[in-house]
Amino acid sequence: MSKQNLSNYIKFLNHLTELEQKGLLTSKQKHLLKVNLTTKEQILDKLICSFDDEQNYQDAILQYLSAIEPQTKFRCHSSGESETPMKFRKRHNSHSKITSFNESKLIANLDELNDQLMNIWQSDTQFLFNQEINEKLRKVGELINKTATSTPFGSQKQVINNSETVCLIDSLRSLYKDMKQHFNDYLRCHILLMDDQFTTEHLHKVLRAFIKNLVDADEVTFIINNELYTSRTEQFQNIIITEQQQQEIDLIQDKKLIDLSQFYPELGVLFQTNQYKGNYALKISNSSCIFCFHQKGEKNIIIDSFLSLCNEYQFFDEVNQLAYFLLETIKQARVQCFNPLQLSHMIQDIGIAFIRCSKYIFIQKVIEILQERYQVSKENTSFSSGQPFIEFDFRDSLNLCIYICMDLNKKEEMNVYKQLNLSYNKYLKFIKQCYDRTTFYKFFVKSQDSLIFEFDKQGLITFVSQPITNKLANDFGINFNPQMFNASYKSMFKNKNLLQHIENQLQEQNQWKLTDSNSTYEVFMKMEEKYFKGFFVIFQQGWFRYDQKEFDASQWNKLRKSIMQSETKQYLDKLEQKHPQLKNSVVQMFKPKSTQKQSLFKNFSPNFSPNHLDQRISLKESDNDRRIPKTKGVNHFYSDMITDTCIENINNLNFNIIPYSSDWLEKQKVVFQILRINNFIEDYKINETALCNFLCALEYKYNKSGNKFHNYDHGVTVMQCSHAISLEMMKTKHANLLTQFIKFALILAALCHDVSHTGRTNTFEINSLSNLAIRYHDKSVLEQHHAATSIKLLCAQSTNIIPNFNSEEFRDFRKLFISNILFTDITEHFNLIKSFEARIQELNFGTEQDVRLMTGMIIHTSDFAGGAKPFPISKEWSIRVNKEFQDQYNLEGKFGYPQLPYMKDLDQLPIMAKSEVGFFKFIVRPLWAVMSKFIEDRLQESIDNLDYTIIEWEKLMIK
Repeated sequence: MSKQNLSNYIKFLNHLTELEQKGLLTSKQKHLLKVNLTTKEQILDKLICSFDDEQNYQDAILQYLSAIEPQTKFRCHSSGESETPMKFRKRHNSHSKITSFNESKLIANLDELNDQLMNIWQSDTQFLFNQEINEKLRKVGELINKTATSTPFGSQKQVINNSETVCLIDSLRSLYKDMKQHFNDYLRCHILLMDDQFTTEHLHKVLRAFIKNLVDADEVTFIINNELYTSRTEQFQNIIITEQQQQEIDLIQDKKLIDLSQFYPELGVLFQTNQYKGNYALKISNSSCIFCFHQKGEKNIIIDSFLSLCNEYQFFDEVNQLAYFLLETIKQARVQCFNPLQLSHMIQDIGIAFIRCSKYIFIQKVIEILQERYQVSKENTSFSSGQPFIEFDFRDSLNLCIYICMDLNKKEEMNVYKQLNLSYNKYLKFIKQCYDRTTFYKFFVKSQDSLIFEFDKQGLITFVSQPITNKLANDFGINFNPQMFNASYKSMFKNKNLLQHIENQLQEQNQWKLTDSNSTYEVFMKMEEKYFKGFFVIFQQGWFRYDQKEFDASQWNKLRKSIMQSETKQYLDKLEQKHPQLKNSVVQMFKPKSTQKQSLFKNFSPNFSPNHLDQRISLKESDNDRRIPKTKGVNHFYSDMITDTCIENINNLNFNIIPYSSDWLEKQKVVFQILRINNFIEDYKINETALCNFLCALEYKYNKSGNKFHNYDHGVTVMQCSHAISLEMMKTKHANLLTQFIKFALILAALCHDVSHTGRTNTFEINSLSNLAIRYHDKSVLEQHHAATSIKLLCAQSTNIIPNFNSEEFRDFRKLFISNILFTDITEHFNLIKSFEARIQELNFGTEQDVRLMTGMIIHTSDFAGGAKPFPISKEWSIRVNKEFQDQYNLEGKFGYPQLPYMKDLDQLPIMAKSEVGFFKFIVRPLWAVMSKFIEDRLQESIDNLDYTIIEWEKLMIK
C-alpha cells in the first residue's frame, strides 16, 4: 500500500469517527462501512480517494451509506411496516396465549448482545464479573437454551450454523494457544544445558529435546567423509558409498529438502528409513554432508508438519542452519569438551529463527481449519463470478495471502474473520516477544556477574543464566535440577527470607519493586502492558557487588586479575570433576602454578649440599647420552646466498618445515622470506649482514643442546604460523590492532621464543635447582631465559638488527617482545584464554593491554602449530616432544627427582596416544577454536586437522 493510499484510509476512518460523534452515524452503520472497506468494495474504494474537501467528503459518505443501506434495512432498524410479525406461544400457569413481536428488533438486540459477548470472549483480558452480571448471564443462557430447543426446524438450522461458527472460532483460538504453549515449552529446553556436570551423554539428551521440540524429529542420520552417524546408536561407522547410492546423492538438489522415502531406495536402506514415518534429507550447503531428520510420528503435536512445509514456504536456510549446527556439534563432541553456555547461544539463535518460521505452520493450520467450512484458495481465480470472497494478507516477506469465500455482511462470518485476524496478530506479537526474550537470555548468559532465574506467572521456572555449581547452591540455598522443567520457586529456594520476599512481591503485582542493594539477591516483577507476566530473582555473587568507582585503575586491574584467576580455578576444578582422568595427564602441566597439585613435591626439598652439586655436574654430563648430536658450530651464511626461491605454503597454515630439517640454509631462506614479505627489512632498515649474524647465532643457540623438539625447526614453524595467522587477521575487522610495529615484535618473538631451550620443563629446572631456576626465582624460568637470550643478541653490535630504533622505540619493542615470549609459558594457558575471551566481549576492546593479550594468543596458538598440521605431520611432532618427556622422566628417576606419571612409558604407542588425546582435546583444540572465532573462523582448516588427529590418536590408543 502506498503512503498516499494509507493516508486516505486513515482520513476515511477519522471521518467515520467524527460523523458518529455528531450523531449522524450509528455504530451499526459505521460497522457496515468498515466491512465494505475491508472487502475493498469498488464504489467505496473510489470514494475514499476522490474528495479533498472535508464537508463534501462526509456528505459523500452519507450518500453512499443511504445507497447501500436498504439492502440491510431489516438488520439495522427496529421497526417497519413490511415486517412480518412472528407468533409464539408463552407458557404461564398452564394457560396459553398467542402474542406477536417484532422480528427485526429481536435480531438487532441479539446481534448487539452477541457483539458484546464476542468482544469479551475474544479478549486476552480475564474479566471478573460481579454477582449480578453472572446471575443475569446465567438466566439469559437458560432462556436461550429453552427457546432454541422449541424453535421450528429452520431456526434449529440457524442454531447449528451458529454452533459451527463457535467451533470454528474456538479452533482458531486454540491454534494460537497451542502454538504459543509449544514454543514457550521449547524455550525451556535451555534449562537442560544448565547442568554443572554436563557430559557428552547430557549433550545428546539436549540435542534430542532440541530437535523434537523444534521440528518434531526423533533421530538424525548423516554421511560425511565416508562415515555414517546415527543418533540412535550415537556412533560413527566407516562406510563405502556404492555407485547406486552416489547416483542418488547426486540427484539431491541444492537448497531443497527431500522426502528420502520416495525415489531414493538405496539411500533409504543406508539411512534405514523404513523404521520411521517421515524422513527429510538435505545436502548441507558448502559441505559434502547428506543429513536426514527422522520422524516416528508416534504422537500428534502441533508442529508435526514443520519439515514438510520447508520447500513451499522457503525456509530451507533455517533447516540448513539447524542441520549444520547438529553436524558440527556432534563432530566436535568427539574431539573436545563442551561449554554449555557456548551451546546455549547457538541453540537460542537457531531457535528464534525457527520460531519466526513457525508462522508458516500457523498459516497452514489456518487454511486447514477454514477449509472445514469455507472454500479457501491461494489464488483469487478459484471462485466463480458473483461469489463473495475476501483476501487475507499475512503481511509476510513472501507476500502470502489467502482468498476465503465468505460474506462479511453475515454476522457469524464477520466474527470468524475477526478471530482469524486477532489470532494471527497475537501470534506475530508472540514471535516478537520470543525474540525479545531470547535477546535478554543471550545477554545474561554472556554475563558472568550475575545468576538469574526467571519464573512465569504461575511461578514455574523458565530461564536460568548459568549452571548451578555446588558452591552457588550452598551459598544461596538453591535446589536446582535441570531435568525438572516444571519446578516452582517454592521447590527451588530453601532461603525462607527469599521465599517470604517473593510472596510479598506477588501480593503487590502492580508495583515494580527492588530490594535493598545491600542484599545478596534482588526480586522484581515482569510486567507487560500493566499485566503481571512473572518475575525474576537475581543473585549477586561476591565480587560483582564491588563498585568500580571505588578503585583506581591499578586496583581495578588487580581485582579483575584476581577474579579471572578465581574463575580459571573453578573451571579447572569442574573440568577435573567431569573428566577424572585429567588429574594424572599432561593437562596438569598447563594449570596455573597456584592451582597445580603439590602432593608429588611435598617431600622433596633439595638443598645446596655437596651431594646435590655432584648431581648438577652429573646432569650436565648426561647430555652426552642424547641420541641427537649437538650442533658443532655456527652455520655462517651471507645475504647473497639467500636467493628468491619459492617456499611452498609460506603464507598459509599448510606450511611444513620437516622437509627442510636437514638443510639449515633452506630454513634461513624461510625466515628471510617471511621478513621480506612483511617489509620488515625495508621498513626498519635492517642491515642484512647483521641479520645473517643474528640468525646464525639464533640457530646455534637453538640447536646446541640437540633437542628433538625444541630446536630451530620448531622456532621457524612458530614464526611462520604467527605470520600466517597475522595475514588472516589483516582480513578481519580487527586488522587495525595489528600495526607494523606490533607485528614485527610478534613475528620476531615467535622465532626466538624457545631459543637456548634445555629440552626439559620448568618443573624439572626448579626441582633440579638449575642455574636458570636460581636466576629467575622459579618464575617462568625457561621463558625468561629465552627472552633474555634474545635481547642480549639484539643488543650485541654484530647481531643488532634494530639499531635504528631510538630509545623510546627500543623500550616499547622490548616490552612487547618479552611479553609475547612470556605468554608461551604453558602455566598461563588457561588464564590467557579466560582473560582473552572476557575482554573480546567488551565494547572497549582494543586497549594497549588488549593488544598484548591478542598477540599473546597468536604466539601461544602458534606454539602448537605442529599439532594443527595434517595427522602424519602432527604425529611426527608428537613423537618428537614425547621423546623429550620420556628422556626427562628417566633423568628424574636417575637423580631422584619427583617423576610426573604422565611422562612415563611414552615410548609405548597406546600410552602416548592416550596422552595426546587429552592434550589435543582439552588444550590445543579449544585454544585454536578461540583464536579462529576471533578472526572470523579463518582457521577452520587447522581445526579440522585437529579433529582428525584426535580421532586417529583415539584409534591408536585402543590398539
